[in-house]
Amino acid sequence: MASITPATYRRLWIALIVFGAMLFGAAQPAAPALASGYAYYWSLTFDFDTDITGVLHVVVGYNDNGAPADPPIYETNTKVECRRSGSDVSVVGGALKLNGGFLRCELNIEEALNQAFAACNSLVPGCRMGIEDEEHYANFRAEATVWSSSPGEAPVFYHPDASYTITPQSSMSQITATLAPHGVIASTPAISAPALNTWLDYSAFYGCDAGCDMRYDVGLAVESVPTAKATVPFDTQATAIYIGYNPVSGVTAPAGTLIDSLFVDPPNYGND
Repeated sequence: MASITPATYRRLWIALIVFGAMLFGAAQPAAPALASGYAYYWSLTFDFDTDITGVLHVVVGYNDNGAPADPPIYETNTKVECRRSGSDVSVVGGALKLNGGFLRCELNIEEALNQAFAACNSLVPGCRMGIEDEEHYANFRAEATVWSSSPGEAPVFYHPDASYTITPQSSMSQITATLAPHGVIASTPAISAPALNTWLDYSAFYGCDAGCDMRYDVGLAVESVPTAKATVPFDTQATAIYIGYNPVSGVTAPAGTLIDSLFVDPPNYGND
């Protein structure tokens, strides 16, 4: 039998080491995927103090249970441009006055979020998140302060995935939200008919934590409408939104409707 030289021993030993390392690596469990280290928040505000322009507020930062940690890394306000449609729309005394007209506005949440993360990444390399064309939110809220001088359906805010309408002096429903995937979620006569010719605060808050419901506040009246458990799919791409008009039903807010302010946001910060 031929003798094994020292060089051959070394080669065999190295091969055994490499083979053992391969076996050890194959036996190790795969590392779990890490959750995103960043989070975002957005909200849409119209205050109508001087004009019809809205503000899209975006905050990005380190992920703190789904919310941007305080202080955030980057935040910005983007103008949401609107144009008047219909007969008569004006800003009077810090409120939007609708006399048969309405506002059509251009909203692009996805673009604003991507720009915010690009700016964040320039400050903190690695600060980025993939923004989906359709995000899913466990909560969604709309608030408005409105003066109604005549009864009738008054669309306050419309987005293809989330719209809010008030119906002062109705015996059937005082406030209605339409949210994907539920469709119409109406209040009942449990909320007493709001008075005309006075400022009233209207709020619709959809919450889906342990259970899901729509909480309606009209002035001091409160009602909770249970719903099936579901998140709200919301298209973040460029789209038209409307104030004072619902393009699906074709209904325009009654003449004399005043909107002092409007606030829309998904307070769970998005991106499951």
